[in-house]
Amino acid sequence: VDIAQLTDSLRSTIAADMDDAALFAQLAIITDRLRDGHSVLIGDQEDMEYIFDLEAGFAPGFDRDILFNNYIGSAVNPGITLVGENEGRFDVLYGTLPQAPEIGYLWVPSWDISLSEEQIDQIIGDLQSTDGLIVDMRQNTGGDPALSSRFAARFIDAGYYAGFERFKIGPDPDDFSDSPIDFAPSESNVRYLKSVIILTDRLVYSATTTFLYLLDPVGNRIQTMGQRSGGGSGSVADGVLANGWYYSLSVSEFIDARDRNLDDGVEPDIAVALDLTDPTQDEVIERAILELQ
Repeated sequence: VDIAQLTDSLRSTIAADMDDAALFAQLAIITDRLRDGHSVLIGDQEDMEYIFDLEAGFAPGFDRDILFNNYIGSAVNPGITLVGENEGRFDVLYGTLPQAPEIGYLWVPSWDISLSEEQIDQIIGDLQSTDGLIVDMRQNTGGDPALSSRFAARFIDAGYYAGFERFKIGPDPDDFSDSPIDFAPSESNVRYLKSVIILTDRLVYSATTTFLYLLDPVGNRIQTMGQRSGGGSGSVADGVLANGWYYSLSVSEFIDARDRNLDDGVEPDIAVALDLTDPTQDEVIERAILELQ
């Protein structure tokens, strides 16, 4: 396909006299209909940028100040452990909570990090003495799906079917190919097999969706809590149109073991809203503690 001719054809189809700004606005509407955070359109002018807003229409599901001031900040929880700490940033935070010292807490803000198997052994090993574990995935927009898969493999002791990825392979309506995912436990013997609650919000996305769907078949031992996730389960392709505009979009979709399409996220097992008018507690964490006690 001649991309330049395709762009010109699209322009004339929408409106013969449409300028670049109007054309971009129309393409942004089409991009929005995909409802996928991987869908991006960036033009050649400062105000030409469209990225699907995962949080539009949703109340906040996370507040960093509430979290640090009441649960994991050094003033209230000096025993918390930071992995990869550098100038106020860290890769992983874990330990227990002052409100329930028997409950473990693990926060991975992003999968755009590097962790060795030895580091994961250390993290999971240090949490073994807890009676249950809160895994906070809120605000984690993804990164390396291989790392999120390695982490997920530490929470199971037997393999199972986790769903399939679907790719378009031809022009006809039924030209799809399905690639099933059979998920296996980690080769390491350091695993966490007690009850786990995974906290979610709309920014739980991409490689974090991988983490969720890989663990969903476990059942009641591992549950999700909080807000609808963001989805973004598909593989991604990007490029540049003939007029210089950049685009990115998903080129596959994932169907989980419950036959749910994950592109626009899924509802948690237990829905809990965050009350920002009360700075003294995170209602999602408090409910997770109650569920695990």
